[in-house]
Amino acid sequence: MGRFIKDETRKTLRLLARVSSMGLAMAIAIVLGFGAGYYVDLWLGTKPWGFLIGLVMGVIAGFRNLWIIGKRSKLF
Repeated sequence: MGRFIKDETRKTLRLLARVSSMGLAMAIAIVLGFGAGYYVDLWLGTKPWGFLIGLVMGVIAGFRNLWIIGKRSKLF
């Protein structure tokens, strides 16, 4: 089936796949940061601080992931 797809269409589909994964990469990073901060709060008893630091680190990691995906896709 792959031989019936033009090279230009194949490149467009690859770019579309990378761009569509950007939202998922952002969401996963934020959820992991939130989860890590939450469990640090439970473990150390530092109620809002671990959560907030984990959330900020998750957002930073998410934007870093977006930057990396964008550079690979030559969007930035």
